[in-house]
Amino acid sequence: MEKRFMVFAGNYGSGKTEISLNMALRAAEKGQTTLCDMDVVNPYFRSAESGKMLKEHGVKLIAPPFANTTVDVPALSAEVHAAFESDYAIFDAGGDPVGAIALGRYHEYFEAVRGALKVYYVVNARRPFQSEADEALVLLDQIQKNARLPVDALINNTNLAGETTVDDLLYGELMCGKITEETGIPVAFAAGSPNVLRAYQETGYRGDVLELTFYTRLEWME
Repeated sequence: MEKRFMVFAGNYGSGKTEISLNMALRAAEKGQTTLCDMDVVNPYFRSAESGKMLKEHGVKLIAPPFANTTVDVPALSAEVHAAFESDYAIFDAGGDPVGAIALGRYHEYFEAVRGALKVYYVVNARRPFQSEADEALVLLDQIQKNARLPVDALINNTNLAGETTVDDLLYGELMCGKITEETGIPVAFAAGSPNVLRAYQETGYRGDVLELTFYTRLEWME
């Protein structure tokens, strides 16, 4: 089996964690899959429910057993190294340039699998620090430098949680278009709920889509 590795980076609230979860669960249907939460400052995978759900679907979760402490990234070293032995490994990067440094610590490992690696920058144009193209470009540049990895593609995941409409994805499309124009980085796909994605396709969008099942949204977000 040919191995596949995916990194999802983006600002807090971009939806990279939701996408990482969905991609990991899909990959687990094809082969041995590991999901690495690389955010050592504000980990998302802290609930027993998420861990149990992943385990039930055959996904190995590697996550920091700490949050908001002075423990440094190397505490994850042994487990993160093991992820590169999986058929599929998904890395949920820290949600800011500082968090991306964790990826940079494993530069040699990512370089060794570069041919099988895809690095995605998740765009939610309805979130602070990504609502304007200039802001998104600055963050993109900082993440690439700190992660020591070039971004291969963009994901339009523009949303307002349960209030999302097709207009949000259309706004995100414009934003991603500006980023592509400046960097040459293409859009891989648009992500969202099935209903919103269908409405988006009815506007004439012909690109790829990723229908999301939402695992991390809190009740107040709906």
